[in-house]
Amino acid sequence: MITVWKIFSIGFRQILRDGMLFILLPAPFLLGAALRFIIPYADGILSQQLNLSLFPWYPISDAFLLTMTPVMIAMVCAFIVLDERDESIGVYYSITPSAGWNYLIARIGLPMVWAFASSVIVVLLFGLAVDNIPVILTVSVISTLQGIIFFMLLVTLAGNKVEGLALSKITNILSLGLFVPWFLEAPYRYLFGFLPSFWIGQMIHFASQFGQSIPLSYIAMGVLSWLIWTIFLSRWFLQRT
Repeated sequence: MITVWKIFSIGFRQILRDGMLFILLPAPFLLGAALRFIIPYADGILSQQLNLSLFPWYPISDAFLLTMTPVMIAMVCAFIVLDERDESIGVYYSITPSAGWNYLIARIGLPMVWAFASSVIVVLLFGLAVDNIPVILTVSVISTLQGIIFFMLLVTLAGNKVEGLALSKITNILSLGLFVPWFLEAPYRYLFGFLPSFWIGQMIHFASQFGQSIPLSYIAMGVLSWLIWTIFLSRWFLQRT
């Protein structure tokens, strides 16, 4: 555990030295605060001027926050690994006790614990529609698992930090699945079931529509979609780390 903590501390010092990575840490809270105040304000104006309400779409804001919080933290973790790859520091790790699981736990395991906690806190502070604690905790688990997929994709596909920046925009496409339940009827919406973000949206959509606990089938499918992505990426991922 001491080794894990030392590697984690080295990564954290890298974040403090890099302005772009540093701003990503509070970014979920800044995004949540912006949505919390801008959307109701826009809703008031639209209601008065156009008799149009954004209220039915408030759950999308919560689903978006729950999806993007772990993604932002995963991006920070991936950029640290890519930085170390650029500077050939990873080679030194590979010949020390820091290699393998110690390195992975320090670079993605511990940060994802923070990502889970951040997701819960951000929605509790700035959520517009979802205040059911079991729902928030359940969806946060799926969104945290999705954050691990983003980390694996960036570290696996990008050769350096510059490529990682470009790929981060492409991989964000995987988050678009969260909007599907609001715009596509069943059974066609389930064509997007291979995306974990779809199940995040589906859970929030169901909870906001019916005010009930999330069906176990949705949770199982969210975990299964993450597992399929993880199995698909794991061998390639381990070869690059």
